[in-house]
Amino acid sequence: MTSFADYETSVAGSRPLEIYEFTADGSTTRYTSAATDLTVGVNTYTAIPIRRSAITTSQGRKDTLTITFSRDNSYALGFLNANPAAITTVAIYRLQVDETPTFNTKALIYKGTLSSGNYAKGGEEISLLCRSIESVSGKPMPDLKFMGMCNHTLFDNQCGVSTTGFSLLLAPVTAVSGTVITVTGANSQADGYWAGGWCKPSGLNEFRMVISHSGNDLTVLLPFTQNITGSQIDVYAGCDHRFDGDCSNKFDNVLNFGGFPYVPTKNPFATGID
Repeated sequence: MTSFADYETSVAGSRPLEIYEFTADGSTTRYTSAATDLTVGVNTYTAIPIRRSAITTSQGRKDTLTITFSRDNSYALGFLNANPAAITTVAIYRLQVDETPTFNTKALIYKGTLSSGNYAKGGEEISLLCRSIESVSGKPMPDLKFMGMCNHTLFDNQCGVSTTGFSLLLAPVTAVSGTVITVTGANSQADGYWAGGWCKPSGLNEFRMVISHSGNDLTVLLPFTQNITGSQIDVYAGCDHRFDGDCSNKFDNVLNFGGFPYVPTKNPFATGID
């Protein structure tokens, strides 16, 4: 029996492999840089052309990392030109080929979240930018900003509103034209009701913000990477984050309003005090 540590410290005997796990909404996609698919425990890691940049550290923490895929990788295509709507975590593990028992040890070498994706190498590859857990959590972040609009995200714990009653679930998509998708049942609410919200097709790990709503037509910020005509979609209401707007009139939730509605709109440094 030869341990993972023995091979890691060996000058000539080390034969490392890496496996990648991308997790969002409880679903995990698994890849490996090995030449063939790997089975580690009960999970299978699909062999694809994948590589990463060097793992660098600053002030004791690991920072950004770039993971590169081939241009036709369906998973990577979902992150092009848009930040992930759902938080997607990335975990990279190191294995030793000759460890006994086989792949008994998974050494975590990096963990972070996907930030954005773009074409690289003249469009021949797709690069996904990751930010490490340490780099994100190490930054001071303000709790609330002093502004008239609500600081909370609709449906989060601070907002307190439930999606129940403010969503359209498993609605059929009858047509797609660029960024306009036609959804049966969207007209059950007045025009503009879904604007500012988001939608997610069934079976596709992609969200899109709804920027306008008229009848059964929803205009999203960016087109989906696949043609979703004939599929089903979940649509969630939007909020204008105003105390006397949707917070009161649509959601009846002013007790949880997270802004400062009476912030003066007059700037004495610009207009004087007269």
